[in-house]
Amino acid sequence: MEERETILITGASSGIGRATALHLAESGYKVLASSRSLRRLSSLSDEALYRGFPLEIIEININEDQSVKNAVSEMFSRFQKIDVLINNAGYGLWGPVGELSINEIKRQFETNFFAAVRMINAVLPSMIERRSGSIINVSSVLGRLGTPFNGAYTSSKFALEGISESIRTEVKPFGVSVSLVEPGWFQTNFQNNMMSSQRTELGVSQYSDYIARYQKNYGRFKRRGGDPARVAKLIHKIISSRNPRFRYVIGADARLGIAGMKFLPQRIYWALLDWAITK
Repeated sequence: MEERETILITGASSGIGRATALHLAESGYKVLASSRSLRRLSSLSDEALYRGFPLEIIEININEDQSVKNAVSEMFSRFQKIDVLINNAGYGLWGPVGELSINEIKRQFETNFFAAVRMINAVLPSMIERRSGSIINVSSVLGRLGTPFNGAYTSSKFALEGISESIRTEVKPFGVSVSLVEPGWFQTNFQNNMMSSQRTELGVSQYSDYIARYQKNYGRFKRRGGDPARVAKLIHKIISSRNPRFRYVIGADARLGIAGMKFLPQRIYWALLDWAITK
C-alpha cells in the first residue's frame, strides 16, 4: 500500500481546521492537528477515536519561535517528514480602522501573517531538500477585497496572499507547491471568537449608527453560511492534485464578491457594496 502523506494543520481545534483534520484523517492521511492548547484539541482527538481512525494532536504556540522550532523538531523526529503544511490558524479583529490601536493591529498580524510565515520557514527547508511538498494557506475572500470594520483582518490576509505569491515562484523549481484557499462565509466559531477593538467595545464610537446598520444587515447574511466540510473536501482535492492551482475560491458569496470586483466598473462595484451594507 502506498504511504500516505503526513499533514500538519494549524488552528485545528475548531471550524475549518477541525473539519479538515477529521476529513483527511478519515481519508487515510497521517494528520498532525495542532493548536495552542492540547485541552482545546481533546474533543477533536476523542471524535477521531470514536470514529475509528488515528489522529495526532500537537501543542504549538505559532506566535513563538521556540515553540514552533521545538514542535517541528519533534514531528520530524517522530514522522521523518512533513509533506503538507496547512496554515489555517487565525482570528478576526473587528472595528473601524480609525479606532484600532497599533498594538491591536500588530497582534492581528502576528497570528494571521507572521505565524504563517514562521511555520513555512520551519518546514520549507526539508521540503526543498526532498524536492517535494505542499503549502496551503487558508486565506479568505477578504484577502482579495476589503469590507468596512474588517480593515485589520483584511490587511493581514492581503499580506498573506502577497507573500504566498512570492513564495510560490521561489519554491516551484524545487517541486514545492503553494496554494491559497479563499473561503467566504462558513458556519464556524470564527464570528464568536472575533475580537473587537477596545474603543468599539466601550460603545463610544463615532461610527455607532453606521455600525448598527452594518450589523443588522450582516446578521441576516451570516445565517446563510456553508458547511466547513466543503472547505475540507476542497483542501483534500488540492492535496490530491498533481498540479494544484494557486487560488481556490469557495462559497457563493466569495465568488460573487470577487466576480463583481473583477468585472464591474469600480464605481458601480463600490456603490453596490455600500448599498448592501448600509441600506
